[in-house]
Amino acid sequence: MSIFDRLFRIGKAEANAAVDKLEDPSKMADQILRELRANYQQAIQGEAEIKALSLSHRASELQARNKADEWEKKTNELLDRIDSKQLDPTQGNDLAAKAARAHADALKDAEQYKAMAEKEESAVNVMDLKIKQIKDQIAETENRAKMIQSRAKTAEVSEKINKTLSNVDTDGLMQTLNRMDERASAQEFRAAAYAQIEDSTLSTEQEINKVLSSGSSALDAIKAKRLQQSQSSPRLLNEGNDSK
Repeated sequence: MSIFDRLFRIGKAEANAAVDKLEDPSKMADQILRELRANYQQAIQGEAEIKALSLSHRASELQARNKADEWEKKTNELLDRIDSKQLDPTQGNDLAAKAARAHADALKDAEQYKAMAEKEESAVNVMDLKIKQIKDQIAETENRAKMIQSRAKTAEVSEKINKTLSNVDTDGLMQTLNRMDERASAQEFRAAAYAQIEDSTLSTEQEINKVLSSGSSALDAIKAKRLQQSQSSPRLLNEGNDSK
């Protein structure tokens, strides 16, 4: 493979990648919808113009037929005058021939206008079908565009979340948490061990004093309570006797 072939393939691959990057689903769906709507407006405008031509040619056809009827009437009137000796035959036939030609020309024009109108009306019928198809495509595209936008938004959010989660070392975090839990437990065990060591290092006298001090405190509290009760009992008894 030549260097030029390689460069061509690389350039083609980069171009395709750039195009894929530019082809955002939501934006492309909106663009297609805008193009369909623009085509619909152009088709409506074109159909209106052709309908206008058809109506104009139908009006011209009617006008030409009315004119043909008038020339036919004039031709008959000239022939009637010739028959009734009111008009010179030579002059009358010449005028009648001219009127008859005008009648034929008017009929010819009417037929031409009719042919053009029929052609335009046929074109309008075809355009009606095309316009209905475009209208249906617009409705379908609107629904599909909404679905594409919804799917694209969901995919975008999911992609961001999954990308974020993929960058998080969950196992590492759990391992660190377990390690901190173990350190806290070890610290608690060391504190309990130091407390036991402190008790075991007391001398006999210190140990006795510790027991006596804790016991005397409890005993003193009971004695104080008993003293308070004994002092209050005679007072209550005296008050009872006084009331009698």
